[in-house]
Amino acid sequence: MRYAFPYDSIAPIEIPSSHPVDVYTVPSIDAGRQEAEEIVAASLENPIGMPRLSQLVNSGSRILILVDDSSRPTPAHEIVPALLGELGRGGASERNILFLIALGTHRAMTAQEVAAKIGAQQATRFRVLNHRWHDPAALHSYGRLDDGTEVLLNRAMQEADVIIGVGSIAPHPAAGFSGGGKIIAPGVASDEAVGEFHWRSVHYPQKEVLGVRDNPMRQRIDAMAAMAGLTAIVNVVLDGENKIVRCFTGHPVEAHREGCRFSQTLYRVKVHRPADAGIFIIDTHPLDQDLWQGVKALCALECIVPDDAVVIIVTPCPEGVSRQHPDVLAVGYRGLAATTELVNAGRLDKVTAHNIVQGGRLIERTQAFLVSPGIDAEDIRRLGFTPFACAQEALNEAIRRKGSRERVILLGMGGEICPIAVQ
Repeated sequence: MRYAFPYDSIAPIEIPSSHPVDVYTVPSIDAGRQEAEEIVAASLENPIGMPRLSQLVNSGSRILILVDDSSRPTPAHEIVPALLGELGRGGASERNILFLIALGTHRAMTAQEVAAKIGAQQATRFRVLNHRWHDPAALHSYGRLDDGTEVLLNRAMQEADVIIGVGSIAPHPAAGFSGGGKIIAPGVASDEAVGEFHWRSVHYPQKEVLGVRDNPMRQRIDAMAAMAGLTAIVNVVLDGENKIVRCFTGHPVEAHREGCRFSQTLYRVKVHRPADAGIFIIDTHPLDQDLWQGVKALCALECIVPDDAVVIIVTPCPEGVSRQHPDVLAVGYRGLAATTELVNAGRLDKVTAHNIVQGGRLIERTQAFLVSPGIDAEDIRRLGFTPFACAQEALNEAIRRKGSRERVILLGMGGEICPIAVQ
C-alpha cells in the first residue's frame, strides 16, 4: 500500500502487503458544499443564544475583533468580510474597529502574515495589533478567579464596548477544544497566566481533556473570558482539507458547545488498537510550522498508543523546534515528574514545561521516531527521538523491530484528530 503525506517535502511510503493497515483521518465534506462566505453569513444571521451583532452596535460602538495567529489554521480572511458586513448593518464605524492578534506567547505576526490571515484589504483598512504578552503596559487586571488567580489580560478589552472572538473549533490537548473563550485566555493573557494555564493542563490525563468540551481547563477559560467581557464568538469548523463546513456565531459558551458537538462528528475517530504494541504513523497537519505546535499530534497518540509501540511522527517544521521557546530543545522532552523538578527549581518556565511534558509522556513509553526536514538529526536526538531522513527508512526500521506482519496504524491530520482506542 502506498500512503502519501500532505507535504511536498516528505516522500510517500510503501507499506508491504504482509502488514494489515488501518487509516484514520478527518473527512473532507464535498456533497452540496456551500461557499465559505455563505456559511459564515448564514451563521451571523442566526446567532446562538444572543441577538444579532448588528443589533448590538451603533456608530459610536468601540469594537474589538480578536483573531488567532498564523500558527492556527483558521481562514479568518473568509470570515472577516462577512463579519464586518454584519457590523456595518448596525451602523458600526470602521474607525472604531480594532483587530488584535491573539498570540498567547507566540512570536508576533509580520505584516505579510497579518494580510494573509485577515485579508490584504482588511489589513490595510483597519488597525491591527499583535498582543504584547511581555509588556506590562499592554496588560490590565480584570479581577481574580475564585481560587485567587489574577486575570491579567490585554487592556484593549477594557476599552471596547463589543468584543468578538474569531477562531476555529477542533480538539485541543490543553483546553479540550480550540475556539470559544480560548481566544481570550490564554490568547491575550500575560506570560505568567499563559504558563499557569498550560502547566495545569498537563496534570490531567490526556484522554480526559482532548476532545472533551466541559473539562476543568475549559471552566477556567469560560470564567476568564466572561470577566474580560467577551461578547460573542464567530467560530468555524474545518474539514480534512481545511475548508469551512460550519460556522457557529453567538454566545461564547452556548455557541461554542454546539460547535464542539459538531466538531466531534468530524474529528473523533475510533481506533481499533492492536492487541500487541503495533506501529503508529502520524503527521502533524495542519500544525506544521514548528514542533511546538506539532506536539499536538503526540498528544493524540498518547490517548491510544500501547507501551513499547513504535511511533513515527512525520512533520516538515520549517521553523524548527521552537524559536520562541528554545528551552524545549535545550532540555528535551521529559515526563511530568522530571519536568516538575525543573519548574520547582526555577530552571524552566511553565509554558515551556507543559510542551516538554506533552512530548515526554509519549517518548517515555514508546519507541519514538521523527521524520522532519526542518530539524537537524542531532536536535531530534536531543529531544528524545530517533531521527530518520525519510518516512520509508523509519517504517523499514519499525518493521525490523516489530516484525513483518505487524499492524500499521496511520493517522492523518494528526494536529487536530481526536482518536479513541477501542478493542
